[in-house]
Amino acid sequence: MAPRFHGWVWTGSAPAGAGLLERVRDAGAAEAWGVYALTELFPAAAVESREKSAFDGAGDLVGTPLPGVRAERDAAGQLLLAGPAARHRYLGEEPDPWVRTGDRARLDDTGRIVLEGRCKDMVLRRAENIYPGLYEPALHVPGVELAVLVGIPAGDGDERLVAVVQPQRGADEPALRAALSEPVSRMGTARPDEVLLARIPLSGRSRKPDRAATAALAARRLARA
Repeated sequence: MAPRFHGWVWTGSAPAGAGLLERVRDAGAAEAWGVYALTELFPAAAVESREKSAFDGAGDLVGTPLPGVRAERDAAGQLLLAGPAARHRYLGEEPDPWVRTGDRARLDDTGRIVLEGRCKDMVLRRAENIYPGLYEPALHVPGVELAVLVGIPAGDGDERLVAVVQPQRGADEPALRAALSEPVSRMGTARPDEVLLARIPLSGRSRKPDRAATAALAARRLARA
């Protein structure tokens, strides 16, 4: 029997895509919310499934900062957060009101936070900086459970950009590849060199995608191919 939900459902820790939130509503929830939070500031922002599904810009919409939370960007585009729930300081350091999230982000015209990827996850290809978080949400078409973009060595000092897509159980792979062709074609200069269907390794208690392990998996698969 499929699980059923009631009332409002909130999910955080690992990112919640629009597809996951929609499935929670389809399972009976009146509203399904994705929560953006950090250990140093919890919670920071939230977005309901309908608003997230309606967002058609680049990046991952995580919502409006919650009451009392302030959001800014530093010169490098990193998201900075402050608020009453923020940590006071790190051990051995001076107090600092701003939490450096490690996420690249922008604030849209209404003040909502749109993530553009982890600062450290940047892929350098042909002298272009590519931030996976800008493009990964577009890969979550129906039938996709999880999708990440990783860089693997190209052998000439450059990197190849690979989209690793984890299908939902029972998904038809030829149909899924056909569905992915449109969002992939719209990525422009960030279009991946390869699209692999595979189970994505996870790590940590939050079960987030392990990008290093995923890149190693992609490199092995492409080497065999």
